[in-house]
Amino acid sequence: MGWTFYNSSGQRLSSAATNIAVLDIDGATDIGAAIVDADLFIIDDGAGGTNRKTAASRIKTYAGVTQADQAALEAETDEDTYVPPDLVKHSPGVAKAWCYIIANGTEQSPSYNVGTVGDDGTGDRNVGFTVAFSSAVYANVAGWYDIQSAGIHYFMQFQGLATGSIDIRTRDADAALVDAAHFSAHFGDQA
Repeated sequence: MGWTFYNSSGQRLSSAATNIAVLDIDGATDIGAAIVDADLFIIDDGAGGTNRKTAASRIKTYAGVTQADQAALEAETDEDTYVPPDLVKHSPGVAKAWCYIIANGTEQSPSYNVGTVGDDGTGDRNVGFTVAFSSAVYANVAGWYDIQSAGIHYFMQFQGLATGSIDIRTRDADAALVDAAHFSAHFGDQA
């Protein structure tokens, strides 16, 4: 006894070959979830009429969609990869730490990758990083912000660059150390 199968439109499905036009997927139940690597697709292997199944993970491989790693980001290679959010911090153009310090030496929130701010005296602050840099060679940028001292010009001086901290000194136009609100951002390779 043989079986005869029909699709929802009443078209007969043949065991030998069923034309794709006969498939009726509109009335099928939705997957109801995100597509994951283990989900299956039907594919005509080599366009030779041999239908096979393939996992969704192979589509990612075929399309060349792969995740960049820290080394690729730092070296700026593998342009065909994507950067996941948790690795953006390894990109050379992204600040690895930043903070805003008010005149009395207190760190204001929010900040990023700053674990401590030490007050080493008038105009002298030590910023300690939560995640250290891989070497003491990294770029720093800073500026002053002190609404109480309109018209006074300051300049920032970086001293004691270390992998885990940096000293930031605030000086007035006469080069005297002064307490002034300031911000800083730090760029480089992290350990």
